[in-house]
Amino acid sequence: MKPEDRVLDALNLEEPDRVPFFDFLYEHGSFENILGRKIEKVTPDIIVEGHKALGVDLMAVNYDPPDNWEEKYVNRNIKVDEWGVKYREVEEMKILPWYLEGPIKNEEEANLYIPPDPDAPGRFRTLNKVLELVEDRMAVSLSVSGPLTVAWMLMGPNYLFKAMASQLKVYYKVMEMATDFIVKIIHRAMKEKNINLIFLAEDLGDVHGPFCSPKTFCEKILPFIKRVIREVKSHNGYLLLHCDGNINPILGYLVDAGIDAYHPVERKAGMNLKEVKERYGDKICLIGNVDASTTLPFGSSEEIAKQVDECLRIAAPGGGYILASDHSIHPGIPGEKAKLLFKIAKKKSTYPFRRILNNI
Repeated sequence: MKPEDRVLDALNLEEPDRVPFFDFLYEHGSFENILGRKIEKVTPDIIVEGHKALGVDLMAVNYDPPDNWEEKYVNRNIKVDEWGVKYREVEEMKILPWYLEGPIKNEEEANLYIPPDPDAPGRFRTLNKVLELVEDRMAVSLSVSGPLTVAWMLMGPNYLFKAMASQLKVYYKVMEMATDFIVKIIHRAMKEKNINLIFLAEDLGDVHGPFCSPKTFCEKILPFIKRVIREVKSHNGYLLLHCDGNINPILGYLVDAGIDAYHPVERKAGMNLKEVKERYGDKICLIGNVDASTTLPFGSSEEIAKQVDECLRIAAPGGGYILASDHSIHPGIPGEKAKLLFKIAKKKSTYPFRRILNNI
Protein backbone atom coordinates (compact mmCIF):
# COMPACT_ATOMS: atom_id res chain seq x y z
CA MET A 1 0.00 0.00 0.00
CA LYS A 2 1.31 3.48 -0.84
CA PRO A 3 2.02 5.76 2.14
CA GLU A 4 -0.61 8.33 1.11
CA ASP A 5 -3.29 5.63 0.82
CA ARG A 6 -2.24 4.27 4.22
CA VAL A 7 -2.55 7.74 5.77
CA LEU A 8 -5.90 8.42 4.11
CA ASP A 9 -7.28 5.11 5.37
CA ALA A 10 -6.33 6.10 8.90
CA LEU A 11 -7.88 9.56 8.50
CA ASN A 12 -11.05 7.94 7.20
CA LEU A 13 -11.10 5.73 10.34
CA GLU A 14 -10.41 2.61 8.31
CA GLU A 15 -7.77 -0.10 8.71
CA PRO A 16 -4.91 0.07 6.19
CA ASP A 17 -2.30 -2.68 5.80
CA ARG A 18 -0.47 -1.30 8.85
CA VAL A 19 -0.58 1.71 11.14
CA PRO A 20 0.94 4.77 9.40
CA PHE A 21 3.84 6.67 10.97
CA PHE A 22 4.39 10.41 11.34
CA ASP A 23 6.44 12.90 13.29
CA PHE A 24 7.29 16.57 13.20
CA LEU A 25 10.92 16.86 12.14
CA TYR A 26 12.13 20.38 11.48
CA GLU A 27 15.02 21.48 13.68
CA HIS A 28 18.60 21.67 12.40
CA GLY A 29 19.96 19.55 15.28
CA SER A 30 17.31 16.86 14.77
CA PHE A 31 18.35 16.31 11.16
CA GLU A 32 22.00 16.11 12.22
CA ASN A 33 21.11 13.52 14.85
CA ILE A 34 19.15 11.37 12.43
CA LEU A 35 21.50 11.65 9.47
CA GLY A 36 24.64 11.33 11.60
CA ARG A 37 26.48 14.25 10.06
CA LYS A 38 26.81 18.01 10.21
CA ILE A 39 24.62 19.99 7.84
CA GLU A 40 24.94 23.60 6.75
CA LYS A 41 21.25 24.25 6.18
CA VAL A 42 17.90 22.46 6.29
CA THR A 43 17.17 22.22 2.56
CA PRO A 44 14.35 20.30 0.85
CA ASP A 45 16.83 17.51 0.10
CA ILE A 46 17.73 17.26 3.78
CA ILE A 47 14.06 17.35 4.79
CA VAL A 48 13.23 14.42 2.53
CA GLU A 49 16.36 12.46 3.44
CA GLY A 50 15.67 12.88 7.17
CA HIS A 51 12.07 11.72 6.93
CA LYS A 52 13.08 8.76 4.75
CA ALA A 53 15.68 7.77 7.34
CA LEU A 54 12.94 7.72 9.99
CA GLY A 55 10.68 5.60 7.80
CA VAL A 56 7.54 7.70 8.21
CA ASP A 57 4.53 7.71 5.90
CA LEU A 58 3.56 11.36 6.39
CA MET A 59 5.58 14.56 6.61
CA ALA A 60 4.70 18.21 7.20
CA VAL A 61 6.23 21.11 5.26
CA ASN A 62 5.95 24.84 6.03
CA TYR A 63 5.31 27.64 3.56
CA ASP A 64 8.21 30.00 2.79
CA PRO A 65 8.82 33.74 2.98
CA PRO A 66 8.37 35.35 -0.46
CA ASP A 67 11.07 35.34 -3.12
CA ASN A 68 12.10 38.91 -2.40
CA TRP A 69 12.48 38.42 1.38
CA GLU A 70 15.91 39.09 2.87
CA GLU A 71 16.84 37.86 6.33
CA LYS A 72 16.81 40.71 8.86
CA TYR A 73 18.74 40.85 12.12
CA VAL A 74 18.71 43.40 14.94
CA ASN A 75 22.10 42.02 15.91
CA ARG A 76 23.99 38.79 15.36
CA ASN A 77 21.53 36.62 17.32
CA ILE A 78 18.20 38.46 17.14
CA LYS A 79 16.25 37.74 13.99
CA VAL A 80 13.14 39.52 12.64
CA ASP A 81 10.78 37.51 10.45
CA GLU A 82 8.44 38.76 7.71
CA TRP A 83 5.69 39.37 10.30
CA GLY A 84 7.99 41.68 12.29
CA VAL A 85 8.32 39.15 15.12
CA LYS A 86 11.69 39.06 16.90
CA TYR A 87 13.42 35.81 17.88
CA ARG A 88 16.70 34.91 19.53
CA GLU A 89 18.66 32.32 17.56
CA VAL A 90 20.68 29.77 19.48
CA GLU A 91 22.80 26.97 18.07
CA GLU A 92 20.37 24.17 18.89
CA MET A 93 17.22 26.07 17.79
CA LYS A 94 17.67 27.60 14.34
CA ILE A 95 14.38 26.75 12.62
CA LEU A 96 12.13 27.63 15.57
CA PRO A 97 14.26 30.07 17.62
CA TRP A 98 13.24 31.55 20.97
CA TYR A 99 10.37 34.02 20.72
CA LEU A 100 11.12 37.51 22.06
CA GLU A 101 8.35 39.92 21.07
CA GLY A 102 5.86 40.88 18.40
CA PRO A 103 5.31 44.20 16.62
CA ILE A 104 1.85 44.94 18.10
CA LYS A 105 1.85 46.27 21.66
CA ASN A 106 -1.08 48.69 21.57
CA GLU A 107 -4.16 49.68 19.57
CA GLU A 108 -2.29 52.21 17.43
CA GLU A 109 0.23 49.61 16.32
CA ALA A 110 -2.59 47.17 15.57
CA ASN A 111 -4.29 49.74 13.35
CA LEU A 112 -1.08 50.57 11.48
CA TYR A 113 0.13 47.00 11.05
CA ILE A 114 0.29 45.59 7.51
CA PRO A 115 0.52 41.78 7.34
CA PRO A 116 2.60 39.82 4.84
CA ASP A 117 1.11 39.06 1.44
CA PRO A 118 -0.07 35.43 1.19
CA ASP A 119 -0.19 35.73 -2.61
CA ALA A 120 3.45 36.80 -2.92
CA PRO A 121 5.49 34.59 -5.24
CA GLY A 122 7.77 31.98 -3.71
CA ARG A 123 5.53 30.80 -0.89
CA PHE A 124 5.91 27.16 -1.89
CA ARG A 125 9.57 26.86 -2.88
CA THR A 126 10.25 24.17 -0.29
CA LEU A 127 6.94 22.43 -0.86
CA ASN A 128 7.52 22.28 -4.63
CA LYS A 129 10.94 20.70 -4.24
CA VAL A 130 9.78 18.25 -1.56
CA LEU A 131 6.89 17.09 -3.74
CA GLU A 132 9.30 16.59 -6.62
CA LEU A 133 11.71 14.56 -4.49
CA VAL A 134 9.15 12.50 -2.60
CA GLU A 135 7.00 11.43 -5.56
CA ASP A 136 4.68 8.79 -4.02
CA ARG A 137 7.01 7.56 -1.26
CA MET A 138 5.46 9.73 1.44
CA ALA A 139 2.28 11.69 1.96
CA VAL A 140 2.99 15.42 2.22
CA SER A 141 1.00 17.94 4.26
CA LEU A 142 1.27 21.71 4.53
CA SER A 143 1.80 22.97 8.08
CA VAL A 144 0.46 26.41 9.00
CA SER A 145 0.17 28.19 12.33
CA GLY A 146 -3.36 28.71 13.61
CA PRO A 147 -5.12 32.06 14.19
CA LEU A 148 -4.44 32.23 17.92
CA THR A 149 -0.80 31.25 17.42
CA VAL A 150 -0.25 33.97 14.81
CA ALA A 151 -1.99 36.56 17.03
CA TRP A 152 0.10 35.39 20.00
CA MET A 153 3.30 35.96 18.06
CA LEU A 154 2.19 39.38 16.83
CA MET A 155 0.95 40.67 20.19
CA GLY A 156 2.73 38.59 22.82
CA PRO A 157 0.69 36.54 25.30
CA ASN A 158 0.11 39.30 27.85
CA TYR A 159 -1.33 41.84 25.43
CA LEU A 160 -3.22 39.16 23.47
CA PHE A 161 -5.18 37.95 26.48
CA LYS A 162 -5.63 41.49 27.80
CA ALA A 163 -7.14 42.46 24.46
CA MET A 164 -9.28 39.32 24.46
CA ALA A 165 -10.75 40.44 27.80
CA SER A 166 -10.99 44.22 27.48
CA GLN A 167 -9.91 45.46 24.02
CA LEU A 168 -12.09 43.36 21.77
CA LYS A 169 -11.78 45.68 18.78
CA VAL A 170 -8.01 45.11 18.72
CA TYR A 171 -8.33 41.40 19.47
CA TYR A 172 -10.81 40.72 16.66
CA LYS A 173 -8.86 42.86 14.20
CA VAL A 174 -5.67 40.87 14.74
CA MET A 175 -7.44 37.49 14.79
CA GLU A 176 -9.30 38.28 11.56
CA MET A 177 -6.10 39.47 9.91
CA ALA A 178 -4.30 36.28 10.95
CA THR A 179 -7.16 34.09 9.75
CA ASP A 180 -7.34 35.89 6.40
CA PHE A 181 -3.67 35.08 5.77
CA ILE A 182 -3.99 31.44 6.87
CA VAL A 183 -7.07 30.81 4.73
CA LYS A 184 -5.43 32.32 1.64
CA ILE A 185 -2.24 30.27 2.08
CA ILE A 186 -4.30 27.11 2.49
CA HIS A 187 -6.44 27.98 -0.53
CA ARG A 188 -3.36 28.43 -2.69
CA ALA A 189 -1.69 25.21 -1.53
CA MET A 190 -4.79 23.11 -2.03
CA LYS A 191 -5.73 24.64 -5.38
CA GLU A 192 -2.29 25.16 -6.94
CA LYS A 193 -0.35 22.23 -5.44
CA ASN A 194 -3.15 19.68 -4.96
CA ILE A 195 -2.30 19.37 -1.27
CA ASN A 196 -5.17 17.68 0.55
CA LEU A 197 -3.68 17.45 4.05
CA ILE A 198 -3.34 20.55 6.23
CA PHE A 199 -1.65 20.51 9.64
CA LEU A 200 -2.96 23.42 11.70
CA ALA A 201 -0.42 24.14 14.45
CA GLU A 202 -2.52 25.78 17.14
CA ASP A 203 -1.48 25.32 20.78
CA LEU A 204 -4.52 26.04 22.94
CA GLY A 205 -3.23 25.05 26.36
CA ASP A 206 -0.34 23.84 28.47
CA VAL A 207 0.16 20.97 30.91
CA HIS A 208 -2.32 22.59 33.32
CA GLY A 209 -5.19 22.88 30.84
CA PRO A 210 -6.56 25.26 28.19
CA PHE A 211 -5.43 28.88 28.12
CA CYS A 212 -9.00 30.05 28.77
CA SER A 213 -12.36 28.72 29.87
CA PRO A 214 -14.43 26.58 27.47
CA LYS A 215 -16.95 29.43 27.23
CA THR A 216 -14.31 31.97 26.21
CA PHE A 217 -12.75 29.46 23.83
CA CYS A 218 -16.07 28.81 22.08
CA GLU A 219 -16.94 32.49 21.83
CA LYS A 220 -13.59 34.08 20.97
CA ILE A 221 -11.25 31.48 19.46
CA LEU A 222 -13.22 28.61 17.95
CA PRO A 223 -15.03 30.71 15.30
CA PHE A 224 -11.67 31.53 13.68
CA ILE A 225 -10.56 27.89 13.73
CA LYS A 226 -13.92 26.93 12.19
CA ARG A 227 -13.27 29.31 9.32
CA VAL A 228 -9.97 27.54 8.61
CA ILE A 229 -11.69 24.15 8.78
CA ARG A 230 -14.36 25.32 6.31
CA GLU A 231 -11.67 26.37 3.84
CA VAL A 232 -9.99 22.96 4.04
CA LYS A 233 -13.32 21.15 3.67
CA SER A 234 -14.25 23.29 0.66
CA HIS A 235 -11.34 21.61 -1.14
CA ASN A 236 -12.34 18.13 0.12
CA GLY A 237 -9.24 18.10 2.30
CA TYR A 238 -8.37 16.93 5.79
CA LEU A 239 -7.61 19.20 8.77
CA LEU A 240 -5.07 17.70 11.14
CA LEU A 241 -4.88 19.69 14.37
CA HIS A 242 -1.57 19.92 16.20
CA CYS A 243 -2.30 21.15 19.71
CA ASP A 244 0.05 20.61 22.64
CA GLY A 245 -1.11 20.63 26.23
CA ASN A 246 -4.05 19.24 28.16
CA ILE A 247 -7.09 20.24 26.14
CA ASN A 248 -9.61 17.76 27.55
CA PRO A 249 -12.15 20.50 28.44
CA ILE A 250 -12.29 21.83 24.86
CA LEU A 251 -11.40 18.85 22.66
CA GLY A 252 -15.05 17.94 22.14
CA TYR A 253 -15.77 21.37 20.67
CA LEU A 254 -12.90 20.95 18.21
CA VAL A 255 -14.18 17.51 17.21
CA ASP A 256 -17.67 18.92 16.65
CA ALA A 257 -16.13 21.76 14.60
CA GLY A 258 -14.89 19.21 12.08
CA ILE A 259 -11.22 18.44 12.68
CA ASP A 260 -10.21 15.15 11.07
CA ALA A 261 -7.26 14.32 13.31
CA TYR A 262 -5.76 15.37 16.63
CA HIS A 263 -2.01 15.41 17.33
CA PRO A 264 -0.05 14.81 19.56
CA VAL A 265 -2.28 13.52 22.43
CA GLU A 266 0.45 14.79 24.74
CA ARG A 267 1.10 12.11 27.34
CA LYS A 268 3.20 14.35 29.60
CA ALA A 269 0.35 16.90 29.71
CA GLY A 270 -2.11 14.31 30.98
CA MET A 271 -3.82 13.43 27.70
CA ASN A 272 -4.83 9.80 28.18
CA LEU A 273 -4.87 7.95 24.86
CA LYS A 274 -7.34 5.33 26.06
CA GLU A 275 -9.83 7.94 27.25
CA VAL A 276 -9.49 10.05 24.10
CA LYS A 277 -9.91 6.96 21.90
CA GLU A 278 -13.04 5.90 23.78
CA ARG A 279 -14.60 9.37 23.55
CA TYR A 280 -13.65 10.44 20.05
CA GLY A 281 -12.16 7.45 18.22
CA ASP A 282 -15.30 7.02 16.11
CA LYS A 283 -15.09 10.64 14.94
CA ILE A 284 -11.41 11.59 14.48
CA CYS A 285 -8.03 10.01 13.82
CA LEU A 286 -5.56 10.17 16.70
CA ILE A 287 -1.86 10.84 16.12
CA GLY A 288 0.93 10.46 18.66
CA ASN A 289 1.24 9.75 22.42
CA VAL A 290 4.75 8.21 22.55
CA ASP A 291 6.53 10.24 25.22
CA ALA A 292 9.13 12.58 23.69
CA SER A 293 10.25 14.10 27.01
CA THR A 294 11.72 11.10 28.82
CA THR A 295 11.07 7.78 27.06
CA LEU A 296 12.48 8.66 23.64
CA PRO A 297 15.47 10.73 24.83
CA PHE A 298 16.44 8.58 27.82
CA GLY A 299 14.49 5.31 27.72
CA SER A 300 15.86 1.88 26.88
CA SER A 301 14.82 0.02 23.74
CA GLU A 302 12.57 -2.12 25.95
CA GLU A 303 10.86 0.96 27.39
CA ILE A 304 10.32 2.43 23.93
CA ALA A 305 8.94 -0.90 22.67
CA LYS A 306 6.59 -1.13 25.65
CA GLN A 307 5.15 2.32 24.96
CA VAL A 308 4.82 1.67 21.23
CA ASP A 309 2.98 -1.57 22.01
CA GLU A 310 0.67 0.25 24.44
CA CYS A 311 -0.22 2.95 21.90
CA LEU A 312 -0.88 0.42 19.15
CA ARG A 313 -3.02 -1.85 21.33
CA ILE A 314 -5.11 1.08 22.53
CA ALA A 315 -5.57 3.20 19.42
CA ALA A 316 -4.98 0.99 16.36
CA PRO A 317 -7.97 -1.39 16.53
CA GLY A 318 -10.63 -0.36 14.03
CA GLY A 319 -8.31 2.15 12.34
CA GLY A 320 -8.04 5.86 12.99
CA TYR A 321 -4.54 5.93 14.47
CA ILE A 322 -1.17 7.22 13.23
CA LEU A 323 1.84 6.43 15.41
CA ALA A 324 4.03 9.39 16.43
CA SER A 325 5.69 10.96 19.44
CA ASP A 326 3.68 13.23 21.70
CA HIS A 327 5.45 16.33 20.41
CA SER A 328 8.20 16.05 17.78
CA ILE A 329 11.58 14.53 17.06
CA HIS A 330 13.38 17.38 18.81
CA PRO A 331 17.17 17.81 19.09
CA GLY A 332 17.19 16.18 22.52
CA ILE A 333 16.24 12.81 21.04
CA PRO A 334 19.27 10.82 19.82
CA GLY A 335 19.00 9.89 16.17
CA GLU A 336 19.25 6.17 16.88
CA LYS A 337 16.38 6.37 19.37
CA ALA A 338 14.20 8.23 16.86
CA LYS A 339 14.85 5.61 14.18
CA LEU A 340 14.37 2.82 16.70
CA LEU A 341 10.87 4.11 17.48
CA PHE A 342 9.66 3.44 13.95
CA LYS A 343 11.77 0.31 13.47
CA ILE A 344 10.07 -1.24 16.49
CA ALA A 345 6.67 0.01 15.37
CA LYS A 346 7.03 -1.50 11.90
CA LYS A 347 7.33 -4.97 13.43
CA LYS A 348 4.21 -4.50 15.52
CA SER A 349 1.87 -2.38 13.40
CA THR A 350 0.35 -4.78 10.88
CA TYR A 351 -3.43 -5.07 10.93
CA PRO A 352 -5.66 -6.56 12.24
CA PHE A 353 -5.55 -5.60 15.93
CA ARG A 354 -7.89 -6.93 18.58
CA ARG A 355 -10.03 -4.43 20.45
CA ILE A 356 -8.72 -4.60 24.00
CA LEU A 357 -9.40 -1.12 25.34
CA ASN A 358 -11.18 -2.45 28.40
CA ASN A 359 -8.18 -4.55 29.34
CA ILE A 360 -5.67 -1.67 29.43
